[in-house]
Amino acid sequence: MNTLRSIGRYRVEELLGTGAMGEVYRAHDPAIDRMVAIKVVRPELVAGSGGAQLLERFRREARAAGRRFHPNIVAIWDFGDDAGMPFLVMELVEGRSLDQVIKLSGSLEPRRSVGIITQVLGALGFAHENGIVHRDIKPSNVMVLQDDRVKVADFGIARIEASEFTIVGDLLGTPAYMAPEQLSGSPIDHRTDLFAAGVILFETLTGVKPFRGKSITEIMSLMEKRGPEDIRALNPSVPEALKHVIIKSVSFDPAQRYADAAAFSKALAEALPQMAAEPPDRASATSEVELRTASPVATFTAEVLREIERDLATFIGPMASIVVKRAARQASDLPALYELLGRQVANTKDRAEFLAKGRQRAAAGFGQATPPPRPASVKPAEQRSDRSVNSPNPASIVAIESDLTRYIGPIARILVKRELTKFESLAKLCLVLATHIPDERQRRAFLNAHGAEQ
Repeated sequence: MNTLRSIGRYRVEELLGTGAMGEVYRAHDPAIDRMVAIKVVRPELVAGSGGAQLLERFRREARAAGRRFHPNIVAIWDFGDDAGMPFLVMELVEGRSLDQVIKLSGSLEPRRSVGIITQVLGALGFAHENGIVHRDIKPSNVMVLQDDRVKVADFGIARIEASEFTIVGDLLGTPAYMAPEQLSGSPIDHRTDLFAAGVILFETLTGVKPFRGKSITEIMSLMEKRGPEDIRALNPSVPEALKHVIIKSVSFDPAQRYADAAAFSKALAEALPQMAAEPPDRASATSEVELRTASPVATFTAEVLREIERDLATFIGPMASIVVKRAARQASDLPALYELLGRQVANTKDRAEFLAKGRQRAAAGFGQATPPPRPASVKPAEQRSDRSVNSPNPASIVAIESDLTRYIGPIARILVKRELTKFESLAKLCLVLATHIPDERQRRAFLNAHGAEQ
């Protein structure tokens, strides 16, 4: 499978890694000109009488995971089947897995460790509120970007891997990160994920795992009778308060652990009083619970938020609506809102372009008490036909591109740039762009909005 040249419409560039379920590739999506990660399922796992049911389960889980978005969760873009080979298309995260970070560093400074784990807890809290238990939280599933932003992978898919797709003799999920109830086959819940997060926090601070046994039986015994190793003996820089937080998080009895991810995050913040419960200068670790209860520091009109959503959708797609609503509760002004949203754009060049758009909007007075009106959607035909595309109204082009993005996704930006110099009027430009909208009702709505009725 390592010789794959393409998967569906995607052009394979390199193999990124292998696992119990299959391989992960870096690939290029020519439709919207972006890099993606593709996970493919091993053919032998879907062969036989139960293969169809497993594929349907995989499809359902992929669809469910794709409907949920959080800045600390790797986004799922697409699902397909290429000649009997199921594949999942995900956000490509440019960074290192946390296990690679630990191998390179040995141990991390407490502030950095807590910043990373708090982001993991933000992702877990969001998933748990949506009824998803990850079941396989471990350092290799935690991606760390260059600025220490974190993305947790395999939400929704780990549940399948941990059940039907498990290969005999291959226990999916390293035992050292698995809670005792998971190791024993007992019922699990969200506190199982919190246990794993506590184990990872211990390892980031020491470079070793808290329960080091030669067998599952020995690991279980250490969990129940001894608890984790003395973390301050391994790393004296760990505050005593942080030690107690970790001990509670990896309690043998789930009832003795933190009730939820928000409580765990709060305890971490209190253990390091001078440190916010997120990495320095970053707000992406804020949990969904915290966002819902936070008091807004600025009020943005619905029209302003829709325009900003369209700007962001060019780069991250439909989930922009969720991200904008969440970030608007934190930002003090328009530049601050764009700065928060820019953290969700993984590609450095795209992020710079998005932030530049925000600076332009702020300079033009957009989003202030009296925001500038949107360009009129309908004008007399004689006025429309006289407008040259060679010297267009920038606001009109932005509005056209933003509306087209809503219907067909980020490819709209490419199409607008490609067609912009070919037509003598904005009306004719819109007519051509509308041909890329497959739904007739949406196509008419787009044309009517920009005064280009057929």
